[in-house]
Amino acid sequence: MPVIDMHTHSISKRVDPLVAGHHDPMDNPYRRDMSPESRVTDAEQGKLLPRLMLDVAARREVMQRMGVDFQIIAPAPAQQHYWAGEELQVTLSRVQNEDVAALVAEDPAHFAGMGTLPMRFPARAVEEAVHGVESLGLRGFQIDSRVEKLELSNAVFDPLYARLAKLGVPLFVHPLGFSHGQRLGEFFMVNSVGQPIEETIAISHFILGGVLDRHPELDLVIAHGGGFYPFYAGRMDHAWKVRPEVKRLAAEAPSSYLKRLWFDTCVFRTDLIEALAAMVGTERLMLGSDFPFDMGDDDPVGLVNSARFSEADREKITFGNASRLFKISKVGA
Repeated sequence: MPVIDMHTHSISKRVDPLVAGHHDPMDNPYRRDMSPESRVTDAEQGKLLPRLMLDVAARREVMQRMGVDFQIIAPAPAQQHYWAGEELQVTLSRVQNEDVAALVAEDPAHFAGMGTLPMRFPARAVEEAVHGVESLGLRGFQIDSRVEKLELSNAVFDPLYARLAKLGVPLFVHPLGFSHGQRLGEFFMVNSVGQPIEETIAISHFILGGVLDRHPELDLVIAHGGGFYPFYAGRMDHAWKVRPEVKRLAAEAPSSYLKRLWFDTCVFRTDLIEALAAMVGTERLMLGSDFPFDMGDDDPVGLVNSARFSEADREKITFGNASRLFKISKVGA
């Protein structure tokens, strides 16, 4: 059975020239809060990433080494730029979506694409989603875990969520740093702690903010195994039981909604992937590596194979679930 990696990234070379002179790159929380030592490491990583992201042959070489047959390619989270004004933000989304589609077109037997959306302008995001699916053949869209000061439970996003459900494509939530990560600079906590915090907050808004009840057909994928949320769901359920403000918009205990979300396997440990499967079900897990970043899993197939899953469940996680969600009917030449 083929193996699909649903969590990989690329970049658009057209983005940086468009934003040059319009913003301070250090306003990005990930860069703002990173220690000088981590910035040096990131700079070294930056020399390696463009080739791995944009050279199809290089991607295929690493895929073969990893035992992966097919990748879903999403833009790099750092290029979303929600601070931008309307026309610039729409342009930034469009060029990234076009560039992902062009990369996929080089080898559609082994790649499919996700795009991004100008989230601060929801009506334009709806237009871009329709264009991305109907004109570019994109299979979903990646967004951040917040949109500047707006949380993802804000009702302004409801028309977008409804349109995505109608289009039948998923929304992939992938943060970059933590909005209030000033204490996370040391020890690369800006990533190892900050990312899971953002994912936990996003899940809380989707559940407790009523999004999943308002949009039961919306498919939401949360990166990095859902952050801390699935592994600490008991506390969330307890708060829902004892605090009226927690259950105001959520009809059921928070943990019951986790089986309606999708998660990747990028948690690095066998016991954690087994715990995640026990919480959400193997039918909601998809193999995902976060290629080509150093914080990605360089052996995602090995992780799934090391877990105590049946062959049927292993097939769901490595192929069946992603092929169904992203509508991948054929893999390979």
